[in-house]
Order: sequence, then C-alpha cells, then structure tokens
Amino acid sequence: MMKYSRLIILLVISFACVAINFMLVATGHYRAPLFVFLASIFVAVLIFRRLPPVTRNPQEIHSNQLRAASAFRRMGFVYVFGFVLLLSSWLSGEFKDWSTWGTLLLFCCSGCLISGCFWAAGRYKKATPEREAVPAQDARK
Repeated sequence: MMKYSRLIILLVISFACVAINFMLVATGHYRAPLFVFLASIFVAVLIFRRLPPVTRNPQEIHSNQLRAASAFRRMGFVYVFGFVLLLSSWLSGEFKDWSTWGTLLLFCCSGCLISGCFWAAGRYKKATPEREAVPAQDARK
C-alpha cells in the first residue's frame, strides 16, 4: 500500500483539480482555474514531502495492510449508510424530477463503491500473513 501511496495521492489531487476547474469554468470563472492548478501542484509537493519512505520491513507491511483493510471496511460501511440514505430519499419521492437512467446510474455507482471497498478490504486481509508466519526482522542472517 505504501508503495502506491504517491500515485494514489497524485491521482486524487488531479481528479479534484479537474472537478474544481470544470465547475469554475462552467460558472464563468475563467482565471481561477490557473490558481487552482498552481495550488494543487503546491499541495502535492507539500504532501509528498511529508510521506514516510517506502518500507521493506515485514512487520510494518503487516500492520499497514491490516490498517488498510480496516480503513476499506470502514469506508464500505460509510457507503452502505449513504446507500440507505439514498434509498430512503428515493422511496420518499425526492427523485421524481430525475430521469430513470440518472437514478439507476446513481444506485449502480453506489453499489460499485460498496462492493469495491469490501472487495479491497478482503484482498488486503488475505494478503496479510498471519502474525506467526511473519518472519523476524533479520531472520535471514
């Protein structure tokens, strides 16, 4: 997980920059996207400096994978809560002015987010060896 953290942060910042710039251009602000772009580069540099170095220690990798699995599981439960709120608002009739495909797309995206989070949590949990199977730090010597 730590190996790809720089790539994940870069993708998230890029996505946020594009979304904010799209909103700014759509509302008629044509100079502000330049400042958002420069701010996103500045934020990326600050975040990259604060990231810890990539580790090869099996103990740390084990603890990082367990934390990643529990974080994905928590995020999945947050998405389930959001899906329940979405379903309750759909049943109360708040989406009557929406098109059918838009509502269907909203439910499908929510389901994909939920299943993706729980899938990733299970994958990280399975990739984590048991505590006894983790070798000591310098067992090869």
